[in-house]
Amino acid sequence: MRAAKVARRGRRPTIAFYDGPMLDRDPVLCLTGATATGKTDVGIELARARGAEVVCCDALTVYRGVSILTAKPVAPSDVPHRLLDLVEPFESYSAGRFLDDADQAIASARLRQKDAILVGGTALYLRTFLKGLGPRIGRDDALRLTLEALHADEGPGALWRRLDACDPVRARELHPNDVRRLIRALEIVDATGRPASDQREQWDGPDRREAIVVALRRGDEDLARRIDARTRAMTRAGVIDEVARLRADSRGVSKELAQSIGFADALERLEGRIDEAAFFERVTRATRRFTKRQGTFLRGFPSIRWVDVVPREDAATIARRVEAAASGPPPEPRSDQA
Repeated sequence: MRAAKVARRGRRPTIAFYDGPMLDRDPVLCLTGATATGKTDVGIELARARGAEVVCCDALTVYRGVSILTAKPVAPSDVPHRLLDLVEPFESYSAGRFLDDADQAIASARLRQKDAILVGGTALYLRTFLKGLGPRIGRDDALRLTLEALHADEGPGALWRRLDACDPVRARELHPNDVRRLIRALEIVDATGRPASDQREQWDGPDRREAIVVALRRGDEDLARRIDARTRAMTRAGVIDEVARLRADSRGVSKELAQSIGFADALERLEGRIDEAAFFERVTRATRRFTKRQGTFLRGFPSIRWVDVVPREDAATIARRVEAAASGPPPEPRSDQA
């Protein structure tokens, strides 16, 4: 199989710290939830009712010309969407850049006397928006190449052993085959001289800005049906052709896109190594696993407000329930966070 070329950009890491006051006392409504819970449509209804703009909290919809693979929302004319189509497919985009872009989008909306609602399911971006990044550590492509070569030469386990020697806490959280996250953890250690696990202490502290976080949640069977429908819709819309166009671009694709659900499977489908049924099965299975990880991550937010959605409930009704949850009392702290 001819793999799509992954673009690399030479750039040394930069480290910056957020140490200012809490930003903007007027709370930001954040709507989140796992993939296929209906955030996009509900976010539009919320924004329409509030006369607000949507600020997208998604790691993939920032890419121009990649609408099917990323399930990019189609913004209606009366509900502006921000942070869509920001970068080319060969460019990388990070949580640190999202933090800057989201702050600017919200500030810009409020200068125009508009409300802004953060909508999306990238939990790391949401947590970064609420807590900040602490050390803002950029990519070190030279180090990444060295670590990738180590993995290629010494095989699975080499990166994990190196991380275990300097950050055993983070190493125990990662599988030895999780090359991307192992490299990122080692990159953080190299840039800061401290274990990556230490960097997360800031996330236990106060929020950097006022926010109300509401998450949509669906039953397992309902969510599975919606994931199946989502995958079929992607296939009918031409996701295989979209990935073919990305592969043909001599500039390559970013690692974020290359590692997105469905990208590698679409390449195999293009090569004739799998049929349409196998493509469907792989993508739905990967999406179901991903939604479980999203749920685990979101349950770690102490102040999240859950809205349980029933099958066939329309977006406008769900939006009204989200507003009720947002205006109600905050949830009681869990016993393990008291």
